[in-house]
Amino acid sequence: MSTAHTTTAGVDEHLFADFADVAARQFDYVIVGAGCTGTIVAHQVLREQPQARVLLLEQGPYLLPDHVQNLGLAYQPLMDQAVAAPWRSDGDLDVVAQVPYLGGRTLFWSGSCPQPARHQLRGWPAAVVDDLEREWPAARELLGVRPAETLNPAFGELHRQLRKRIHAGAGDIAHVLPTVEEDELDAQLAAGVPGPAGTRKFSAVPLLLRTLRRHPQTAAVVTRCHVRRVRFEGRRAVALETGLGTLPTGPARVILALGTTEATRLMLDSLPAAADRVGRNLAGNTASWFACRVPRSAFPGLSEDHAELAALYVDAATGDRQFHLHVSASATADPDRDLEEIYRLMPDMFGRGTPERVCDPGHVVILVHGLAELAASHAEPASRISVDSDGVTVGTFRLGPADRAVWDAMDRAAADLISLMVGDAETEYWSHADQAWVDEVPADRRMPFAVHETGTLWMGGRPDAVTDLDGRLHDADNVYVTGGALFPTRGSWNPMLTMTALCLRLARHLATTADAPQPAVRR
Repeated sequence: MSTAHTTTAGVDEHLFADFADVAARQFDYVIVGAGCTGTIVAHQVLREQPQARVLLLEQGPYLLPDHVQNLGLAYQPLMDQAVAAPWRSDGDLDVVAQVPYLGGRTLFWSGSCPQPARHQLRGWPAAVVDDLEREWPAARELLGVRPAETLNPAFGELHRQLRKRIHAGAGDIAHVLPTVEEDELDAQLAAGVPGPAGTRKFSAVPLLLRTLRRHPQTAAVVTRCHVRRVRFEGRRAVALETGLGTLPTGPARVILALGTTEATRLMLDSLPAAADRVGRNLAGNTASWFACRVPRSAFPGLSEDHAELAALYVDAATGDRQFHLHVSASATADPDRDLEEIYRLMPDMFGRGTPERVCDPGHVVILVHGLAELAASHAEPASRISVDSDGVTVGTFRLGPADRAVWDAMDRAAADLISLMVGDAETEYWSHADQAWVDEVPADRRMPFAVHETGTLWMGGRPDAVTDLDGRLHDADNVYVTGGALFPTRGSWNPMLTMTALCLRLARHLATTADAPQPAVRR
């Protein structure tokens, strides 16, 4: 056994375990990845089985203690800079970058957490959908998901005026789904987690640190530990080959809680017998971004005493694809007073200069972020994750006619929605290329990458699927997968709530089948 060790620097040494130490211990669960899904699985496993021994292996170092918006405006540039793409893209769209740090994408995510309806989980096994119905409340509570209007008084008059306009007129926009009550349009945001300064946006790092503090003898995390291969003997995983050395897994169940691309690469390297299935079924979302501003007078009665914000979610679908439009808006009479609060509370703060741009004392600034379904195709040339002859991970997203058609439909709906919201007010649009407000909708609104990649280790029955309905690999007895890679199909809804519910479901399943020293405890 190799125990080569690279000493971690700074805060890693004080909070987390040493590889050589954990390699000499035995664990009941070894979780690969300490981002959203890895942290939530560890948290729930230890609630179900308080005596379980749990180890998390994270490839990145510790960067931030919380979501970047909870920490203040000074950290906003990290949203664009603290990313990496250790793969090659060769399709119609790039594979979106990873966040290679403890906590993963939860350091920067928008917080949008819609709950998909049963019909939006088309192609999912009925037993899994039934289980998710039972997990939704706990998943919402863990993430702090609440309607925007209940989060802060800033979601006030502007929010209500935009919601009323959308509810009254969106039925005339092609493909927009009807709503009965106005509040159905409220965005569901994971920004209701209690904190010392009020509610804050969910991030995996505080949850992980609390879990370590509550279970100091049985839970451990090793950072800067890149897992390169799972070593099998027959159907059983017996060791993990990492950048710090080889870790025997002993009696542990191994849980892959990596991003879809990373988990797929690991399985392609570790299970060549399953290479005909692993990596196929790749799906995701295409994205467009509209930013516009109108004179403040277009929304009478806005407060002069505090910031005004809005966050709304408009669901839509074509005949064979789903899409949605997420609306964020802000208004302030005093940018110096309100900048930090708007930065902390408003979703979608990505992009250089965005916080200052949305704090315009003369205007209401509206962001419309659209996501459309990029569905998996099993016909060649199909979207997939693969490894080339040089050993490089390759992400290939192919846009079919239906994918292009729904993207066009979403962009038309976004333009119509903006017209509905602003009425006859003079409207200017932000051009990323010109770095200026312009009179026409800019052509550079479409993102050149696919987001929310899913599906490449999808669950289902043999012989088609890679994992069973509990997330266990069909080709292994003690290796489980969680996260977006499990999704049989993809919609347009942001996947975080669904991934969380799957994590809770997996932890409960493991508790019922574990050889634990004490009976599982349900809370």
